[in-house]
Amino acid sequence: MKKEIQALLDIASDLGFSNIVDELKRIEEKSTNSKCPLILPLVGEFSSGKTTLINALTDSKKLETATRPTTATIYEVHFGAEKCYANVLTEKGESIHISDIAELKNDKLSDAKVVTVFDTSNRVPSTTVLVDTPGLSSPDPKHKQTLVDFLPYADGILLVSDINQQITKSLTDFISTISLSKRPVYLVLTKSDTKSAQDIQNVKKYISENIHIGLENISCVSANNDDLSQLYELFSKIKTDKAEILQRVNEQRIKIIAKELATKTEDLLNSIEDDKEIDEALRRKKYELEKLHRNIDGLVGNMEMSLSDTERNACRKFEDIIFNKLDSIVANSSSNIDAEAISAINNTSSLIISEYKEDVRDLLRKKARENRGSENEVNLRSLEDVDLSSYSVNGISYNLSLNTLGHEYDGAIANGVIGVGVVAAAVAAAPAVLGAGGAAAAEGAVVAEGAAVVEGAGYSLADFAVDAALYGIGTSGNKEKESETKQENKGIVESMVGFVTERTMAKPQRRRVIHDYVDSKLIPNFNSEVKRISRDLLNVIKLSLHNEAAESISEMTKAIEDLKKARTERRAEFDNKKSKLREYKNVLLTY
Repeated sequence: MKKEIQALLDIASDLGFSNIVDELKRIEEKSTNSKCPLILPLVGEFSSGKTTLINALTDSKKLETATRPTTATIYEVHFGAEKCYANVLTEKGESIHISDIAELKNDKLSDAKVVTVFDTSNRVPSTTVLVDTPGLSSPDPKHKQTLVDFLPYADGILLVSDINQQITKSLTDFISTISLSKRPVYLVLTKSDTKSAQDIQNVKKYISENIHIGLENISCVSANNDDLSQLYELFSKIKTDKAEILQRVNEQRIKIIAKELATKTEDLLNSIEDDKEIDEALRRKKYELEKLHRNIDGLVGNMEMSLSDTERNACRKFEDIIFNKLDSIVANSSSNIDAEAISAINNTSSLIISEYKEDVRDLLRKKARENRGSENEVNLRSLEDVDLSSYSVNGISYNLSLNTLGHEYDGAIANGVIGVGVVAAAVAAAPAVLGAGGAAAAEGAVVAEGAAVVEGAGYSLADFAVDAALYGIGTSGNKEKESETKQENKGIVESMVGFVTERTMAKPQRRRVIHDYVDSKLIPNFNSEVKRISRDLLNVIKLSLHNEAAESISEMTKAIEDLKKARTERRAEFDNKKSKLREYKNVLLTY
C-alpha cells in the first residue's frame, strides 16, 4: 500500500492538488504507524444505551446520559491513560482542560466541537478509541450532520441497539451505506438482562440472516449488571484484526482518491491537444468559475429571504429565557442584582447566538442539498472551516440600578422612626414634669409624628413599636455607653426598615422596571443585533464560498496554463508533460 500511496502523492504533488496531498498523507500515517488508534464510533438510535455502555467500560463512569437529545458534540474516549480527565475543543479553537469528568454537562457544551475523554480503564485496548455520537434518528438536523461529517474518520462502526426494540429502517439504511465503504460493522445489543438465553440466540440468528451481520460480530451486553464479557471478546477480536481492518479501509480510501485524480487528469488531457483546445479549456474554466460565483450569490440571496423564521425563533427563545431569569433574580433579592442581571443577559444572548449560528449553517446546507445535481449546485466544503466565533451580540445597553431601587428613602424613614421612639420615651417621663394633661398632649404629638413619618411610607406604627422603644434615650448617666447603644439600635431600626421596604416597595418596583426594560429596550436591541449578525454571517460565508470556488478552479486553470506555456515555449517539456499525464491516467486506471 505504501507504494500505491506514494504514487498517488507524486501525481497529486506534480499536478498541484494540495488538498489531495494532505488527505493522502493522513492515510499514509494511519497505514504505516502501528500506534495509530482504531477509531470506532458508537452509532445507534437515541436512548439505545451508547453513553451508559461507555460509562460501564470506563473507571470514571461520569459521562452524562441524557433523557433527550441535547447536543451535537462528539465524545472521543481514550483508554489506558494515567489519570481521568477531559479536553474540550470549542468552535473558536480554544482547548479547555476539565479535571473532573462529572463537570461535562450536555446543556453546557453547545459551543463544543469535540470532547476528548481520557480514562484509566484497561477494559478496552489503548489502541482503540470509542466515539460517542449523537442519536441516529435525533430530530435535530445538526446531530445527523455531525455524525455524517465524522464517518470519513471512522475505521469501523459499533452499532448499538436495545435488544427489546426492532432494528429500525434508519439503522438498516445506515448499515447498507457503511458496507459500501468497506468498513466493518459490529452490533452491540444492550439490556440483554431482560431476555432469556434462548431469546438472545433467536435475536442474534434473525439479525445475522436478515441484516447480514456475522454472528461473530454480534455481542449482547447488560451494562447495568456489568455483564460485558461478549463485548470484551469482540474487542479482543478487533485488536487482533486491526492491521487487516485498517488495510481494507485505507485501500477503499485510496481507490476513492485515485478515482478523483483520474477525473482531473482526464480533464487535463482533453484540454491540451492544440492551442485552440487549451484556450477553449481555459474559457470553460473561466465560465465554470463565473457560474459558481452566480450560484453562490443565488444561494446566499435565497438564504436572506429564508432567514426571517430562524431569526424570529432565536429572538422568541431569548425573550422567554431572559424573562424567566430576570424575574427569578428579582424574586431572590440577591446582594448584587444588577451584576446578576447583566451576567444573565450576556450568558443568555451568547448561548442563543451560538445556537443561531449553527442554525444558519444548517439552513445553508439544506438549501444547498435542494440544488444538488442541478445547474445551481454549490460545494459547501469550506463551510465547516468558516470561523464564526467573533460574531456576537455587542449592542445591548444596560442602564438600570436595581440594587437601590425602592430603598431611596430608607434612611429618612429610619430617622423618622427613631424620632418617634425618642418622643415616646419623653412622653413616658412627661407626667412627672407636665402633669396628666401635658402628658396627654405630648402623647398626641407622638402619634401624629409617627403617623406622618412612618405611615406616609406605607407602614403602621405597630410595625416599629419595638424598634422605637429599643432606641430609647438612655438614663444610665454614662454618655459614652449611651451613644454606643443608640448607634447599635439605630442600625437595627435601619435594617428593619430595609427589610420591610424590600418586600413592600423594592420588589414590585424592580419587576415593573425589569418588564419595561425587557419590552422596550432589551428585546428590540437583541432583535436588531440578530439581524446585524445575520448580515455579517452571510457576508463571511459568501466570501468563504467564493474563495473556495476560486481556489478550486484556479488549481485546474493553473495546470492548463502551465501546459499551454510549455507547449508554446518549450515543446519538449510540453510533450513530456503530456506523456506524464497519459502515464498517470494509465496508473490511476489500475486502482
